[in-house]
Amino acid sequence: MKVIKIAQVPPPVVPITATIRQAVPIMGSEQGCALAVMDGDRLAGTLSKEEVMKRVIAGGLNPDTTKVGEIMRFPAETISVDTEAGEALRLMFAHGRCYYPVVDGQGVLRGWLSLCNLFKNHVEDLDHELNALESYLSADGPGG
Repeated sequence: MKVIKIAQVPPPVVPITATIRQAVPIMGSEQGCALAVMDGDRLAGTLSKEEVMKRVIAGGLNPDTTKVGEIMRFPAETISVDTEAGEALRLMFAHGRCYYPVVDGQGVLRGWLSLCNLFKNHVEDLDHELNALESYLSADGPGG
């Protein structure tokens, strides 16, 4: 399955000029750990709770005045809308990432993929398979 089918659409975004205090509630409202940082219509980078903790909290920066653009990760590491879910999971583990912005061929942000999206989708697939097996095994023979 292509990642765009299980990605969060629309993706969680914040403008590059937003403060950390403005960005953190957006992260939390999407039940995620990160979001896309936008410079107009262009994906400028990503911001995760990890960057906030390490660079703002531990660094003693003021979340009311520190801009997202000052601490974001850039350039943003992305995956294509055509990436298969299994490949995305492999990339996440290989690169120690728990999220990826999903972009089209022109680099336009189309969705947001997290480990939670991938696991939720996988569990749903397993649940469907289990239900199908239970139905098959509980049938009393041809014709039900």
